[in-house]
Amino acid sequence: MTVLTGLGALELSVLAAVGESKGSRRTPVVLEELEREGIAPVYAMRVLQDLLAPWQRHLTLLHGEGNWGSVGNDPRADPRYTAVALSHVGRLALAAERGEVSPVPLGLIDGTLYAGGRVPPFNPQRVVEALQQGSKDAGPPALPTGGEVAGELPQLLAGKKARLQLGPRVVHEPGALVITGHPLGVNRDTLAEHLARRVAVGAWAQREADGPAGHHAASAPPVLDVRDESDMFVGTRIVCLLVPQAEPGAAEQWVRGVWPVTVEIDCRLPAPQRVRLRDWARGDSSGLHQLARLLL
Repeated sequence: MTVLTGLGALELSVLAAVGESKGSRRTPVVLEELEREGIAPVYAMRVLQDLLAPWQRHLTLLHGEGNWGSVGNDPRADPRYTAVALSHVGRLALAAERGEVSPVPLGLIDGTLYAGGRVPPFNPQRVVEALQQGSKDAGPPALPTGGEVAGELPQLLAGKKARLQLGPRVVHEPGALVITGHPLGVNRDTLAEHLARRVAVGAWAQREADGPAGHHAASAPPVLDVRDESDMFVGTRIVCLLVPQAEPGAAEQWVRGVWPVTVEIDCRLPAPQRVRLRDWARGDSSGLHQLARLLL
């Protein structure tokens, strides 16, 4: 990865292929250019989608036109019906790579977890503030999907291998628990489907246990029904209706225990976080200042 942005050669090749023209560029043209560099179209499409999807990165490097899919099961359109352009952050990244501005800390923010790596993302504002103030603390990992991170956080920040739990953000409402954030890399529709299936299976097991041959061995789930009310306007909103008299705390624990509502993953930073922040090459800070303005 380059020290100027923290991006890899593949990501930089994609940004260069998209180009900096005022308008967008048709996706097939971008794919043809990347294929000439040895990057196959199917693989290149995955990278394009990763770099423009706000459910993959805090700071998207591309802006997509047309249907590029969703955080759920919605498929993207055929490349011929889409186009792509650099985002403001993408333009800033290329400017940093050309030396027109000082380094931009994209690698410290979005990491590699979104692309199958082991470095988790961190809150963009907190990273930029830490670098501006010379702080050694940018907070814990933060997911662009709004999910929560728990587990061996001290080991992670110390630069050691750490087992992390990526879980949901759960809001308590009268008679319901509402999931408003979920783990990075988890399909939102699949999450809702697994929850609904667990509720259905648990209710069936309870009915069997309560039958003539049953011995009341089964424990009914505390959730009565699951409704996925997510959309492009409200974002993630998966409503878990509770059974009457269900204890909300115990119900939340049950919900969090359903896979993939919570997933475990091994992560590791390339160095202790305090060292990463201390040793980041800021130059004249012009790139950092421009990134800070884009985050306002």
